[in-house]
Amino acid sequence: MTLLQTVANPFFDPTTQTAYALSGPTTTVGQLARPFPQFTGLKLAGQGNYDSTYHSLQLTVERRFASAGSLLVAYTNSKLITNADTLTNWLEAATGSIQDFNNLHGERSLSSQDVPQRLVVSYVLDLPFGHGKRFMSDATGAMDKLVSGWGVDGVTTFQKGFPLVFTNGNANYTTSFGAGSRPNRVPGCNTSRPSGVSALNEFFNTACFVSPADFTFGDESRTDPNLRGPGVNNFDFALFKRTQFGPDNRLGLEFRSEFFNLFNRTQFAPPNTSVGSSTFGQITSIYPGTNPRLIQFGLKFLF
Repeated sequence: MTLLQTVANPFFDPTTQTAYALSGPTTTVGQLARPFPQFTGLKLAGQGNYDSTYHSLQLTVERRFASAGSLLVAYTNSKLITNADTLTNWLEAATGSIQDFNNLHGERSLSSQDVPQRLVVSYVLDLPFGHGKRFMSDATGAMDKLVSGWGVDGVTTFQKGFPLVFTNGNANYTTSFGAGSRPNRVPGCNTSRPSGVSALNEFFNTACFVSPADFTFGDESRTDPNLRGPGVNNFDFALFKRTQFGPDNRLGLEFRSEFFNLFNRTQFAPPNTSVGSSTFGQITSIYPGTNPRLIQFGLKFLF
């Protein structure tokens, strides 16, 4: 721990009680060993420091039905590779921070925003019941008013989760300017969740990640290439009924019942990925802004 040994601060001026960026009369051997020891931090705030590569297959299929209604299917298969997730490095703290500013090539990995697969199915469909429709086409009067005008619409979303970003929560002295610290991956260790263990209690094999030795960088990539957080599996659905009445059917009434998160699925947040934390590997929260099943009704009068 020689680098952490306390020594006199040669930049400190006792007459003015100032010391450039250093705040006291003492500092450490490691601080004085830096190329510019009078400074304690470095920020690359300009644009053009980082790069990204994005490849994707985007497919859209639309079908319009003669009996009224449409179906739209949108699918994206993609990969986003970057060596940072923001233009200014101080924002990287939200995604684990760059570990070594002198080796940006070593930061190249999947972006923390990478979504390899996303499928969205949206539809609007009038049900084929009532006068002139496929079923009960001979209905008239009150029966026709009862069985006709029904329809459904909705949006269904399936999406893979974001890559996990591991950090080192234990003390790790790299003495680097403003850099983060990532763990080491245990060689040959299977990171899959142990058999019989709940995903909420151990989302991945926590034994596969250990803190690196002091003054060394961890070998875990900026985002893990294999482990991802929970994905999206959501159904929004609506059932509606339109009824026309009055002289020449010029008046109308529409009733809607809408179900958001129809099957009441919980959208879990990523697990704790800070090595050394008491909740490392555990999921302890849900994504902000996500809701349980919501049901709402609406009634509209047309005239």
